[in-house]
Amino acid sequence: MELVEKKHRYVYLLLIASTLVIIFLVTFVYIRQLNRTILDNIISSISEIAAHDKATIETYIEICWEDLAEIQERFVSYGCETTEEIESRMDLECEASSFAHIYLIAEDGMLYTDHCGADALVGVSGKENLLSCFANGEERVVARFDEQTAEDGPVEKRILYGVRLHDYVVDGTKMFAMAGVSDISSIQDKMVINSYEKDGKSRGHSALVDLDGSYIVDISKEGYRNKYRNLFDHLAEAVSSELTNEEVAAKLKNRETFAFYHSHAGEEHQELFYFIPFDKEMNLYFIMSLSESVFTERSNALVTMSMVMLVFSMMTVVIMLLVVMRYQIRTLITAERARSQREFLSNMSHEIRTPLNGLIGMNHLIMLNIDNEGHKGQIREWLRKSQSTANYLLSLVNDVLDMSKLQAGKVDIIEEPMLVSAMIDEITAMQADNIESRGVEFIVEKEITAPCIVGDVTRTKQILMNIVGNAAKFTPKGKWIRLSVSQKQTDETHVLTTYRCEDRGIGISKEYIGRIFDSFSQERNRHTGGIKGTGLGMAISKLLANAMGGDITVESELDVGSVFTVTIPSVIVKEIPEYLQEDETVCGKCGKDMQTDADAGEGRRRAAGKPGKIMVVEDVELNAEVLLEILAMEGFETAHAVNGKEALQMFQESEPGEFDIILMDMQMPVMDGCTAAAKIRKLTRADAATVRIYACTANTFQEDRERAMQSGMDDFLTKPIDVSVLLKKMGKAVK
Repeated sequence: MELVEKKHRYVYLLLIASTLVIIFLVTFVYIRQLNRTILDNIISSISEIAAHDKATIETYIEICWEDLAEIQERFVSYGCETTEEIESRMDLECEASSFAHIYLIAEDGMLYTDHCGADALVGVSGKENLLSCFANGEERVVARFDEQTAEDGPVEKRILYGVRLHDYVVDGTKMFAMAGVSDISSIQDKMVINSYEKDGKSRGHSALVDLDGSYIVDISKEGYRNKYRNLFDHLAEAVSSELTNEEVAAKLKNRETFAFYHSHAGEEHQELFYFIPFDKEMNLYFIMSLSESVFTERSNALVTMSMVMLVFSMMTVVIMLLVVMRYQIRTLITAERARSQREFLSNMSHEIRTPLNGLIGMNHLIMLNIDNEGHKGQIREWLRKSQSTANYLLSLVNDVLDMSKLQAGKVDIIEEPMLVSAMIDEITAMQADNIESRGVEFIVEKEITAPCIVGDVTRTKQILMNIVGNAAKFTPKGKWIRLSVSQKQTDETHVLTTYRCEDRGIGISKEYIGRIFDSFSQERNRHTGGIKGTGLGMAISKLLANAMGGDITVESELDVGSVFTVTIPSVIVKEIPEYLQEDETVCGKCGKDMQTDADAGEGRRRAAGKPGKIMVVEDVELNAEVLLEILAMEGFETAHAVNGKEALQMFQESEPGEFDIILMDMQMPVMDGCTAAAKIRKLTRADAATVRIYACTANTFQEDRERAMQSGMDDFLTKPIDVSVLLKKMGKAVK
C-alpha cells in the first residue's frame, strides 16, 4: 500500500505540473485572441448603432421627400397658375413645414423661391444651379447645400432634399424639380454617439458622405470641421492604414459594408472606421469612427479578469489535487471495496446454488422413494435436511435484502420472550450434521440461570449461525468446536447472556482481524485455500449485536484457532408464556418421527373441544393451497378469500362467531390486508372486535409489522411460514 501511495503521489505531482502548463498555454492563446474577439464585439456593437442611426436618417429623408411631393400636389389642388401664386404658396408652405426654404426649379434653370422672385441660383456651395443635382437622372436627391444669405455674411450649413416633377407647368413654364432646404442640425442631432464617451469627451464620431467621399454631414470630430471637404483628403494623411484610398473608393463604388484601422500623426490611438451604405436611391454612406482606446480598455479589463481566474483556477486545481492525494488511501480502499462487491455476486451465486442443488437433489430422491416403505426413515432424514437447508437459504436471502438497512443503521429488532436453551438446541440440530460430517467434534455447553429472556430469537440465532457456520468451514478434520452459553444477572430484572464459540481451526491473521466486521470482506491467504463465502456474515452479525445493545469480540491466532464472544443484555421473563412451555420445540421435533407432529395436532384438536374455523385470505393460489391443506389436516375448518374485499364481504355474510381466526395477507390486489382488517374492526357486529386476525405476509420489516398492528391485527406471521409456530398459534387462539 505504501508503494502504491508513493506511486500515486508522483502521478499527481506530474498531473499538477501538466495542468499548470496547459493552463498557461490556454491563457496565452486566450489573451492573444482576446483583442480580436473584443474587436469583433465592438464591430458588432458599432454595426448595430450604425444600422440604427442610418435607418433613422433614411426615414427622415424619406419623410422630407414625401413632404415635397405633397406640397406639389397641394399647388395643383389650390390651382396655382402664376409664378406669383406659386411663390406666395411656397412662402405659406415653408412656414408650415420643417424646411428653411422651398425652391421650384424650371427646366431652363430658373429658380422660384419662397423669399425672392425668379432668378438664377447664386451662392450655393460652388454649384451653378440645382439642375446638376439631377444630372444622372435621379428622381430624388439629397445633397449638401450651404447658403450664403448676404455677400459678406456667414455660410449656413444646410441639406437639400429634391424631387423630380413631371408634366407640371406654371404660367407657361415647365417645372423640372422641387427642393427643400433644412438646417444640417436636423440630421446631425440623429448622429450623436453617447455610448463611448469618457470624462465628457467623445471617443467616436459619425458622418455622411456621398460615393465620391464628399462630406454631407460630420459631427464630433474637430479635425474634420472646416478642414476637409472630402473623406479621401483625410485618409491620405494617415501614417498607417489597413486600406488604401483606392481600395476604399472601390468598396464605396460596390456599396460594400466594411471596416478598417487607420492612424494619424499626433494621435495616441488608432481609429476604427466602419462604413455602411444607404439605399441605392440615396447614394450615401454612413460612417462611424471609434478610438482603439475603447476596446483596449475592455481588453485590459478582461485580461485582468482572466489573470485573476487563472490564478484562482491554478489554486483550485492544486488544492483539489492535494486533497485527492491526501485521501488517496481512501480511494484505494473504495476501489478495493468495489472489487469485493463484484466478487460478492460470484460468491453469492455459489452460496445460493450449492444448497439449492442439495434441495433439488433431495426432493428428487423423496419423489422417487415416496411409496417405498423401506425408505421411510431415510425420507424423514432427507426432509429434515431439506428443512435445515431451506432455513439456511432463507437466512441468506434475508441477509442480502437487509444489507442496505443494516448499513444505514435501520435494523429491525423484535423484542419477545425466547427460550435460550431451545434456541441453542435448534442451532445444534442445524449445525451438528454439517460439523460432524467434516470429522470435527461439536461440543455444546450451557450454564443458564434465566431460561426465558426478552430478545429477538431470530436475530440472535442468525448471529450464532454465522459464527458457528464459519467455525465449521475453517476447522480441519480431527479438531473441535465448542459452543457455550452462560449468563450473569446484572440486577433483579436484567441478565447478560454470553455466547462463546471457540474452535481449533486455521485462525485469523492479525492484519485481517481489524477488517473482519467490514462488509464484503474476506481473508485470502494460503490458510483459507479455496473456501468461499458472501463476506456479509460478520458485518451483519456485528450490526445486529450492536442493535440489540450487545457486542461481538474476536481473538485469534493463525494455526491455533479463534474465539468469538457475543454478549447481549436482556430483560428476564419471570413467567414463561404458555406457547413456550410445551415439551416439543421447533428444533426438538426436527430429528423425530414426523408422525409426532400429527399426534400433537390431534391432541390439540381434542383439547380445543371444537375444530374452529379459519379464513385464509391469500391471492397466490399455491400459497393458499398449502395453508388450506395444512390447516385441514390439523382438523380446522377453512374458507378462502382471494383479496381483502372478498374477505370483508365473507365476514359480513357469516354468522356471529363463525370465524375464530383470519389469516390475512398484507399485499393483495383490489384491497390490501391492512385496509380489510381496519374495515372489519369498524363493523358494528360483536365478533368484529374479538376475531383473531393474523398478518401472514412476506413483508418482514419493522414498519410492516407496525402497520399491521395499527390496522387492528393481533399478530404477525412471516413467510415462509414456520408450520409448527403457525399451528401453535392457531391452536392457542381457538382454545
